[in-house]
Amino acid sequence: MTLTRRGLIAGLTVVLLAACATPTAPLRVNVASVQRIEGGSMELRFLARLRVQNVNDSPIEFSGATAELMLYGKVIGTGVSAGRGFVPPLGETFVEIPVTVSAIGDVRQAIGLYGAPDRKLDTVLTGRLAGSRFDNLSFEWRGELAMPLPRGS
Repeated sequence: MTLTRRGLIAGLTVVLLAACATPTAPLRVNVASVQRIEGGSMELRFLARLRVQNVNDSPIEFSGATAELMLYGKVIGTGVSAGRGFVPPLGETFVEIPVTVSAIGDVRQAIGLYGAPDRKLDTVLTGRLAGSRFDNLSFEWRGELAMPLPRGS
């Protein structure tokens, strides 16, 4: 057997094993709640609680999560969490990610929110779960978010 043929067989074996360890269907992620948490004077902080559903028949372990909050196609906030956990087969779990929106004054001015504390905005929350058995699993949620005015406004 030539060296090239052995390399091809070994490479094919690795690819097939990797495919077996990867979930066959994407995770379903919904935002269960978004609560305002304490932040600095020039930022808004939210705790995004995500419901993650695993439609696969094998568990998915994760070692952290990231999220980006987008408004009108522009990233206005980001968050990370080092929380570990797993999603059981054909089950669900919650993942909490603190999200920080910096320079909120510029964001409010750009979208005309001054004087409209209860305005709901179409937003997109994208992110990924990181794990050791799989490549990062991405998710996307589209919904509405109310942008409260900062204290003292």
